[in-house]
Amino acid sequence: MIIKQTYIVDDDSIFVFVLKKLLEKHQGFGKVVDFKNGNEALELLFDKKSGLPCVILLDLNMPLMDGWQFLEELQKSDIAQKIKVFIMSSSIDFNDIEKSKNYTIVQDFISKPINHEKLNKILEYIN
Repeated sequence: MIIKQTYIVDDDSIFVFVLKKLLEKHQGFGKVVDFKNGNEALELLFDKKSGLPCVILLDLNMPLMDGWQFLEELQKSDIAQKIKVFIMSSSIDFNDIEKSKNYTIVQDFISKPINHEKLNKILEYIN
C-alpha cells in the first residue's frame, strides 16, 4: 500500500516537529498534516471535499477532544475502516494499552519516543 497522506493528531508542538522531520526522512508516509486536537482532525476527515489519510498517528492526551473521544467519533463513521490508526503515546499505563484494543480501527499502540524502527514497524504492518 502506498501511503499518500498521514495525519498527526498531537498537541505537543515539539514532538510534532520532530516526528514530521522523521517522516520526511523516512519518505514512506506521503504528505503529512498535523492537528492540535481530535476535533480539528475530525472536521477535515468529515469534510467530503478533502481526501482521506491512509494513516493517523494519534496522541491520547490533548485539549478539547482527546484521543479516546476522537476514536469514539471516528469509529462511528462510515470512513473508519478506510483509515489505519496508530496510537502514539507517552503513556505506559497497561490500562491504556488494553483499552486501545477495544477499538477495531486501532492497529497498534506505540510508545513515545518514536524512531525509524517504530516507523518501519508501521509500514510493515500496513503492507
